[in-house]
Amino acid sequence: MLAATAIACEKRSLHGDAGTGTIQTGTAGSAGNGSTGVAGSTGSTGSVDARPDIPTITESPDPCGNGRLEPGEECDDANKAPRDGCNRICQIECFESCGGCGTSQPCVTTTFCGNARIDEHETCDDWNNYPGDGCSAACLIEVGWHCPVIGFPCAPICGDGRVVGAEGCDDGDTVAGDGCNELCQREPTLGLCGDGSREGSEECDFGIANNDQAYKGCSTSCRWIACGDGVVNGPEECDLGVDQNRARYGAFDGCTPLCTFPHFCGDGHADVENGEQCDLGAKNGGISACTTDCKVCVDCPYP
Repeated sequence: MLAATAIACEKRSLHGDAGTGTIQTGTAGSAGNGSTGVAGSTGSTGSVDARPDIPTITESPDPCGNGRLEPGEECDDANKAPRDGCNRICQIECFESCGGCGTSQPCVTTTFCGNARIDEHETCDDWNNYPGDGCSAACLIEVGWHCPVIGFPCAPICGDGRVVGAEGCDDGDTVAGDGCNELCQREPTLGLCGDGSREGSEECDFGIANNDQAYKGCSTSCRWIACGDGVVNGPEECDLGVDQNRARYGAFDGCTPLCTFPHFCGDGHADVENGEQCDLGAKNGGISACTTDCKVCVDCPYP
């Protein structure tokens, strides 16, 4: 007769107070023999596992930051540091100050004279680095000139007693009828504001279209009109007047103090500085990689 064999397994439980999880068992005793009078033997004690083993589960490490491009990653620069072009969830960062989305390399704004921006140590930038036009080769305002609009030509200061640029004269005033008119042109002259030709100390001249919004805000006195005057001028997107230009990020209408339309989640412009990780406009949400609150959804299905 075969004897039952005890089975014991070490219990591995997810709960600390689960115990060993074994059930006491034993081997079966031998049968007695009635004819010979031999009594049956007593079985030995033992134990068996009451529950199956729970396998050890090891979670795979987060692949972002290992320097290799994995599924769902847009970039991987071997770190999780933000603001270096690749964020902590390995998605390409976008910075308005850098002109849009960067790469896995640090986002760097290029600075040089002639880029139509006022960079460090510059006082003007007329989109070139030629001297003699009011803004020097080092992007510094030259004597006798003023540069009211970044990225546009500088203009002579009429009435300062210096003849520069297109000035035909400068008698130290802007009074007409004394041989040198208010535009610093010798009289008589056809160089008048509104003739469609920028001459003398004129900052702009679009002819009969002066003061027309379509021509970007050149006034009837041939001067650029500033943000806050209630008229859309130059590079302005909007202008409700200095007291109404108060809209901030998140507003759906209005005008900002810089005469631009306010940005908001869903306008298609990723504003990282305002907490947005992405913005696909009307495509946000659904199966898009960008959620309706402008956050990157790494594990969402892509279209």
